[in-house]
Amino acid sequence: MNKADAAAPASRMRNTVLLGAAAFLLILAVVSDPESAFQASMQGLKLWWNIVFPALLPFLVLVEILTAYGWAHGIGVLMEPVMKKVFKLPASGGWALITGMTAGYPAGAHTAARMHAQGEIGLREAGHLASLSHFCNPVTIVIVIGTGLLHQPSAGYVLLIVHWLAGGLAAWTLGLFRREDAGPARPGDDQRSRLMRAAAKDSAQPARPLLKRAAAAAVAARERDGRSFGRLLGDSVTASVQTLMMIGGYILIFAVLAHVLGRYLLPYLPDYAASGLLEMHLGANDIRLSTGASGTLQLALLSAILGWSGISAHLQSLSLLKGSGGLWKRFVLQRLVHSLYAFMLMLAFAIPVGKFISPIWPAFRTEPYDAGPEFVFSLWKDWPGLLQAQAAMVVTLVILFGMISRFISRRR
Repeated sequence: MNKADAAAPASRMRNTVLLGAAAFLLILAVVSDPESAFQASMQGLKLWWNIVFPALLPFLVLVEILTAYGWAHGIGVLMEPVMKKVFKLPASGGWALITGMTAGYPAGAHTAARMHAQGEIGLREAGHLASLSHFCNPVTIVIVIGTGLLHQPSAGYVLLIVHWLAGGLAAWTLGLFRREDAGPARPGDDQRSRLMRAAAKDSAQPARPLLKRAAAAAVAARERDGRSFGRLLGDSVTASVQTLMMIGGYILIFAVLAHVLGRYLLPYLPDYAASGLLEMHLGANDIRLSTGASGTLQLALLSAILGWSGISAHLQSLSLLKGSGGLWKRFVLQRLVHSLYAFMLMLAFAIPVGKFISPIWPAFRTEPYDAGPEFVFSLWKDWPGLLQAQAAMVVTLVILFGMISRFISRRR
């Protein structure tokens, strides 16, 4: 028995003791002030039911159906140059990137997990892909934060552009220090995954036009799936609701954790320090109510929190990838880089886009706030329009990335 094997039981015992002690302290904190803990959990529940559930449910169902019908594989072929040359990831991951940019986390990780379960990519590739596609929902940025919190839709669009640019730059930066995930087999990859990578390598040869190869990949993927539409619809709804229930549990738990952390452990730091560290939506609302900083700095902090997304969102994405315990360091590092880029880009854009975002400065408070209002914002009434907007965004992103891929292919 080597030293690593001997140290494993001690490490597990230490982790068990620490987690048990943390859970016991959390229970004591909740019992000492049950009313405020209940209000925090209700805030998380309303956030999940009014915003997260209606924003993600229809899109997750459509993602499952479109993946089964081969759209993911066809779009992956179209985005092959971008994924391989820019992000050093498998070509088939293009659909996960578009899913994450359109539906937000953990939809990108959900798609990456499905691709790994089907043997199309290895676990490490799925982890990198989940990290790349970890974006905040555009509906949350534009409607909930821009319109609902800041009362200025133009601010939401600026935040969304900065969020996407910073995420792409973070993935590209870290991709410079990682070799392309291709070549010899790696531990944990099954035979089917290796065969799929070999087939993808062969299909990369420009023997046929790009659109024909994309159509062929979509047809082949549909034949491999083979489920009838009725069974596919039932499986899609079941899997999507199960994922959303898991997300709701994380949001409720971290809403209470943010309350306890801000009250007992970080009482002298700004409210958004604890809430932004744990849960993005709560942190965004606390930044709006914060004082002591200029509007530009507060907007930059808001961009940074969107890039970080919160530990709750990290666990939501990583929990979908079974056996991804060794990937969390890379995932957290990319979130930190994303947050840093978002903060700097917003400060850099403050002057050239000032005429668009200057009307939102009154939304940030300049005096202490006595009693915070209960922020309630629901997307249920706009569900059909929301689905149409997400579909239009998917088409736009596919066309945009397709044009970029064509440009990269011609320059090779």
